[in-house]
Amino acid sequence: MKKKKTSLPEIRRRYLRLYTGVVADILDSKGVRAHSLPPDIRPMDDRLKVAGPAFTCLGVQTGDVRSDDTPMLIRMLEAVTPDCVVVLSAGGDRSSSHWGEIMTLSAKQRGSVGAVVDGGLRDAPQIRKMNYPVFTRFYLPASSISRWELKEFQGIIKVGEVSVRPGDYVFGDPDGIVVIPGGLTEEVLGEAEEAVRRELKMRQALRRGMPLQEVNKKFGAF
Repeated sequence: MKKKKTSLPEIRRRYLRLYTGVVADILDSKGVRAHSLPPDIRPMDDRLKVAGPAFTCLGVQTGDVRSDDTPMLIRMLEAVTPDCVVVLSAGGDRSSSHWGEIMTLSAKQRGSVGAVVDGGLRDAPQIRKMNYPVFTRFYLPASSISRWELKEFQGIIKVGEVSVRPGDYVFGDPDGIVVIPGGLTEEVLGEAEEAVRRELKMRQALRRGMPLQEVNKKFGAF
């Protein structure tokens, strides 16, 4: 009998019960070493985790004051898929913000469950009220219009040392963000859940007074 595919909401629910450190360890064990996004991409709200398949976007700085990529931004936002995490690379631009209140509202209404912005953000107070997790590199009031242009979406992008493909699984918490190759999403999830159960036993043993050396011998690395 063919195994029933786990739904995206169920996968997300299970990932949100984990933490990024244990997922990163599982990826390391599989030889996937480039998995953690740069440490200065931080959550706006440490209480909110993010988890979902990547919807990727890429843009570049422009020096043309006549530039207006609003039609492209609208196309991208109207293409956002339910349960996804928007991952936007600003291409290294630091001249403007690349994500804001209206983009957040639009993405959320399309069913997106979060955003990771390798670039700038504005409208922070309004976004914080939406209960929509956003991770960003910096804050800046300046509009992207005539400073930066969105060039493509749903292609392969690079954030730090990590290549992010559409459908790769994005998981973020206060420690940062890990990216799981799409084909390993459920395999990593299952192994991470097992590792969390093992770590629970380690904690219980330590609280009972078992020496750390014995705990390590019995349960493995921590």
